[in-house]
Amino acid sequence: MQITRRTGLKLMVAGAAASAFPAISAEAKSPTAQSKSTRLILLGTGGGPTPLPGRNQPANVLLVNDEPYIVDAGNGVARQLMFAGIAAHRVGRIFITHHHDDHNADMGTLMGLAWSNGRASPSEAYGPPGTEAMVEAFVEYFEPNAAVRLAFSGGKKPPRELFRGHDISASGPVYEDDSVRVTCVENTHYPNQGHKDGVHHVSYSYRFETADRVVVFSGDTAASEELTELAKDADVLVHEVINEERTAALFREKFASQGRSPEEIERVLKAVIAIHTPLEDVGRIAEAAKVKTLVLNHFVPGFDPEETPEGWTAGVSRHFSGRVIVGEDLMEV
Repeated sequence: MQITRRTGLKLMVAGAAASAFPAISAEAKSPTAQSKSTRLILLGTGGGPTPLPGRNQPANVLLVNDEPYIVDAGNGVARQLMFAGIAAHRVGRIFITHHHDDHNADMGTLMGLAWSNGRASPSEAYGPPGTEAMVEAFVEYFEPNAAVRLAFSGGKKPPRELFRGHDISASGPVYEDDSVRVTCVENTHYPNQGHKDGVHHVSYSYRFETADRVVVFSGDTAASEELTELAKDADVLVHEVINEERTAALFREKFASQGRSPEEIERVLKAVIAIHTPLEDVGRIAEAAKVKTLVLNHFVPGFDPEETPEGWTAGVSRHFSGRVIVGEDLMEV
């Protein structure tokens, strides 16, 4: 199902007047029926830090027993949540796959908007090392706004008492509550497994297990055996994808317009292609993992005027016999 912006606005209005989150799928006809299902909405499906006209920055929301769990928080995530009919103040759990700004730029902003719109419960962010420091830095950045609101609005706990960051140090269990269990594995998004100058930079893939669904998010990664194992028998695998041929053509044109040398263009292009997953490899991973539905996401390049759904699915379907969905912003799967 595709949630239009007009539909999202109507849902927000309805949600403000109703005690239960309004249904936005044909199957969820009542709050009771909806609370028993796990729903996935793609908030942003673009790839890379460049703002795009047709796709928002990477972000997803998993609604489990009507509780939203955010996976990645690229620029504009709060607005996309609004279009999906989910008020920002409801968000209390954010999971970041890795520290590229198209995935984490609005992590703090989402926490701040939740607080400014009345959230009085903790807001927790989980991600690779550096997540805790980012939250602490955002609290400092947010302090002037918080001081004014506390002075003249009252009735709120300060963000220092509510905003919390959690560094995930290794593959394994991440989070668990009555509705969901989250585990992760380190994937292969970074060259040399993230090791550079004595520092280990980490990129994670996440597996969410609920009472009725298993949903796996690849995050950004090259083809990864660890991810394949994590995704075994999942109901849904949300996987990034790169079209190498179109990326090469469009990135050469883009970088040349920026005045980069031919040598630099080829070096950067080679690096970009190496850290993402080609079409056919995505199909191989999904088939090996025996997932039921594969959702393509984080499209590279994301600014292709010749893009078609068939252009994304053809290579994937050569190796994967299951259901393939070309993700779009605000699509519910």
